[in-house]
Amino acid sequence: MLLAVVSVVVFVALSGSTTTAAEPARVTTSRKPKTEVMDVFILTGQSNMLGTTGAADAMSDPGDDPGDAATRIFWSNVSGSNKAWLPRLHGDSGGGFVPLAVQQGDGGKNATFWGPEFGLARELAARGSRTVAIIKACRGGGGNSLWDKAMFDRDPAAGHMWGHLRDTLEAALDELAKGDAKLQIRGFCYLQGESNAATEAQAAGERLAALVRNVAAIVEKKSPGATRGMRVAVAEIAASQANPPRVSTTAAQRAICARASNAAFVPTADLPLKSDGLHFGGTEKLEIGRRLAAALVPAAKAGPATVPAASR
Repeated sequence: MLLAVVSVVVFVALSGSTTTAAEPARVTTSRKPKTEVMDVFILTGQSNMLGTTGAADAMSDPGDDPGDAATRIFWSNVSGSNKAWLPRLHGDSGGGFVPLAVQQGDGGKNATFWGPEFGLARELAARGSRTVAIIKACRGGGGNSLWDKAMFDRDPAAGHMWGHLRDTLEAALDELAKGDAKLQIRGFCYLQGESNAATEAQAAGERLAALVRNVAAIVEKKSPGATRGMRVAVAEIAASQANPPRVSTTAAQRAICARASNAAFVPTADLPLKSDGLHFGGTEKLEIGRRLAAALVPAAKAGPATVPAASR
């Protein structure tokens, strides 16, 4: 067995700098090289990325689409009322990748949850993607402090979404590593900010950049080189001009995306909201997913379908 040292470029484009770190990688000749490429997309955020189905949603189910067949999903979603570490979940995919599906609800107004991942998957299929894995870790509400690694390091309960996203990502990557495909993180999708307090809104750009860097570092430890070429898509929050913290959050997220060549701000202000004035309905969730896909992947090369097998 040959022990090689490779140079890993840690994704930090949102901060405007690049860091190179030495990372050992074991290379063997006993295993067939991975030639297939699996496109991986990471989704996180609060309730509009989670995807509510209550509030008299006219489209409570995403229905079926031929594009769904190319996608497998690994999810673990946290309850919006959680204040603890380890967090209380709405539900998960059982620790494995399964065919694209709606997720467990909250036992109340939302019988199920499903978000932009359906529109994302369908648009990716239309653009030529043939092997897609989605990793989703969301929460029903909460300010960006919950996703802040620095906050988690000080108080795990106060930053529990960072710890949960980290653990979900590591578990999902371990599952993918069991397959024959080479992993490529094509996109990081973020929709968070409706619940930001004033201080969180002021830090929205800085915390977004840090989150992307921290996610990329986790991926690189598991799969060196997998974040090269990764793009970031940040969807505009609902009712983005409704109050000062949302105005500030939106401005910060838009500005930081404008400064990074590998990031895109995805407008949603033209899309109507449900009767609660805060959440997107089913039709709008599908459209947001399509817009995220368009921001992340150009009209891609078509190829033979290779669907990743469900891991359970």
